Amino acid sequence: MRVTAKTGPLKSMTTKPKIEVKYYGTSNDPMWQMEVEKLFPWLYGKGADIGASIRTIDDKTIRVDIDKKTQPDILASGDKLPFKDGELDYITAIHNFEHYPNQEKVLTEWLRALKVGGIIGIVHPDIDFTKKQNPEIDNPGLKANPFNRHYHEHNQKSFLRQLKKWADLPFQLIDSGVACGNWSFYVILKKT
Repeated sequence: MRVTAKTGPLKSMTTKPKIEVKYYGTSNDPMWQMEVEKLFPWLYGKGADIGASIRTIDDKTIRVDIDKKTQPDILASGDKLPFKDGELDYITAIHNFEHYPNQEKVLTEWLRALKVGGIIGIVHPDIDFTKKQNPEIDNPGLKANPFNRHYHEHNQKSFLRQLKKWADLPFQLIDSGVACGNWSFYVILKKT
């Protein structure tokens, strides 16, 4: 077994990593757990979970959220992070990326905060299986949590097409697939 300072013991690709999820006041959510399992093998070093709310993948990941009620480690919007250029090894966004009106700006900001070779793991609701957000019907819920508005809704195919439109940004798609069946998909991007 090879050991490095950054990652510790490297395990066989056939060995599933044990996921230690830290919940901040919520019950165990098996669907969320399935989504996290898709991202976890890519995450090493210093990372931030953007829009983490009251839970994140482990106690080392920095919880960033705009909603002060969730008591995040850092109170900030995902489109203006308080990290230095190249400070982070990874960024996760589980059901968060769809909440920004200018996703290209957000992706540019996340890439700024990442080291070259850093990872962005996005889990996104799949509109083929989730209902499209309707402001008239969903208005009470949006009033209760105004940060929950979806500006962009995709299925996996349309999201991958959108990523191609941002080909001038310094990233490459290295993995994508179903995160939670009939609910969400994931993409893994690597900063180039």
